[in-house]
Amino acid sequence: MFEIAINQAKDGQEEQFLRSRAKFVEVLGAEEATLNEGKWKPFFTVVPDLRLDNILIGMTHWNSLSGFGEAAARLMPQKVAQDYFASFNPLAYALLETADGGSFDLETIKGQGQVIEFAVRRGKTADAFGEKREAFFNLLNDYDGYRFSREFYVHKLNEQGVPALAGQTQAVIIVWEDAEKFQSAAPQLFGTSAYQAFAAHLDVETYFATTPVH
Repeated sequence: MFEIAINQAKDGQEEQFLRSRAKFVEVLGAEEATLNEGKWKPFFTVVPDLRLDNILIGMTHWNSLSGFGEAAARLMPQKVAQDYFASFNPLAYALLETADGGSFDLETIKGQGQVIEFAVRRGKTADAFGEKREAFFNLLNDYDGYRFSREFYVHKLNEQGVPALAGQTQAVIIVWEDAEKFQSAAPQLFGTSAYQAFAAHLDVETYFATTPVH
């Protein structure tokens, strides 16, 4: 199970956001259920006028959903968590599981220089992630610098804070070798008929192109 959180520092609290986040992640990493953690900084999105320099994307690999829940119950009442959560506005949050049921190594998207695309999208139709998706993602193999992509089912917290599977919603991670090759391929890809046919069946909830932060 993977946790993804996309947060934006509150105005004037950028330094507090970074300091409190570092302290929180240190405590988080001490939890037995935490297997790995990483962070990414966005440089491109499709939302007009969204400030990007105070946004961080964090992703944590948990050993299980129950392990996540038990750790959250311990961490959330602590001052280190309260200080961190007071410093940002949440842009997106979800728990992810691989759509193919296979394993996913977080280290593969933490390499220096890579470009990682994160997106969460809801299908407008029951077959939104079927043939049209396959046609577009097969096209990616033709572009220099494309490495791989993985699809995930999305669980969102309900009003009681309990994770629930979001219907017809999937997240995707797309990995590129470097920024130059991503920036060369992206304008071409967005203009293809395969992308247009796939995108017509989607509502994009979140999209960022990012680079790993070390």
